[in-house]
Amino acid sequence: MNKKLLTILSITMVTIVFFCGCQEQKALTIGEKSGKIKLQSSVVKLYQSSYNINKKTIMDIDTGITYEIIKNIEIKYLFKNIAGRPINIEIYAEFYNSNNKLVGISEPRSIYLPKDYIERGYNPQNSIIYDSPNVADVKYALLIVEEKI
Repeated sequence: MNKKLLTILSITMVTIVFFCGCQEQKALTIGEKSGKIKLQSSVVKLYQSSYNINKKTIMDIDTGITYEIIKNIEIKYLFKNIAGRPINIEIYAEFYNSNNKLVGISEPRSIYLPKDYIERGYNPQNSIIYDSPNVADVKYALLIVEEKI
């Protein structure tokens, strides 16, 4: 009877581990790059993110030629608190060109994250929109997360 119970428990544990691993995306560590977003933080991991280049079509009235221009870049992010305690954090993004030269900085925003908390849904506080005149020069963004003490 103990052998049956042990077999059932083993199969159950393997199944749970298998399905848990399939649902979570790879989180970023400090400074690791995921596509066009880098993270600099010691208190959060980037649980999920997106980097969207939003364009609009313009028509030259004189020539009738249409072309696309970059309207803005939108970064969305969800964090996981890895500090081991509740934290208040400040987030801002630095935008860099292909030569790693800083071309812009977003306004900082604050978020409270309970201990071990994982954000589950995008909302306006989890989004940064960059729309300066030099937006076409941006090649990647560095999300900087600092704990507010």
